[in-house]
Parts: sequence; structure tokens; C-alpha cells
Amino acid sequence: MKDAAFGLTMMIMGMGVTLITLYLLTLVIRIMNKLFPFKEGEETSPQS
Repeated sequence: MKDAAFGLTMMIMGMGVTLITLYLLTLVIRIMNKLFPFKEGEETSPQS
């Protein structure tokens, strides 16, 4: 039973860390969108 409890604990910790990491990545993306907003009219053409 000790191994099963340890396995469940590690599974829950792993899922928690994954969700926290995804949330932090979402925050970083939102901050980047506010700092560098997408401009609809400006498109860069290739220089050739």
C-alpha cells in the first residue's frame, strides 16, 4: 500500500506541476501580446 500511495502522490504532483506550467506559459503569452500587439494592416513582403 505504501508504493500505491507514493505513486498516487507523485501522479498528483506531476499533474499539478504540469497545470501550473501551462498557466504560467499562458500568462507569458498574454503579456507578450500586450507588449507586442498584432497589427492587422502591416504585412512584410520578402525583400528580393
